[in-house]
Amino acid sequence: MSEPHRQADSCVRRWTVVLLMAALAAVAGATAAAQSTTPPAAAQAQALYREVMSPFCPGLTLADCPSPQAFEMRGDIERRLKNGESRQAIVDELVAAYGPQILSDPSDTPIGRIVWGVPIVLSVLAAGGLAWFLRRITRFPGAASEGGSESADERDRLDEELAALD
Repeated sequence: MSEPHRQADSCVRRWTVVLLMAALAAVAGATAAAQSTTPPAAAQAQALYREVMSPFCPGLTLADCPSPQAFEMRGDIERRLKNGESRQAIVDELVAAYGPQILSDPSDTPIGRIVWGVPIVLSVLAAGGLAWFLRRITRFPGAASEGGSESADERDRLDEELAALD
């Protein structure tokens, strides 16, 4: 085999190895991504416990509630997730049974929009007011540093009048 043919053959082998390695990396990445996007039922259940308020312990999430009823509810949720029931179906059933206040994140309800929206609107208004105020006081920068807009003659006359009063 001639030298150019050996070099071409070597180049083809290198590219074949590179392409095979890239294909293996892609398959491994896809497998890892598929595994990471579908967490086990126990991890899904733990996440759901932190998003659902306990109907048995006011002010506590289901994850933090120590009552026996909460323990049973957590077991039921985990069992349903292991049986393949969707997370959204479980959440929908809990909302139907206990009302929207069962969710610890109120942002999907009308009151939740108000609770999250009012501080944002007030922050924007405060920032606008601050910008307007700063622009107004910096419009005439010399006036603030001099202590007034009177002339030297006016200051002398004022000093004379004050001395005459003494």
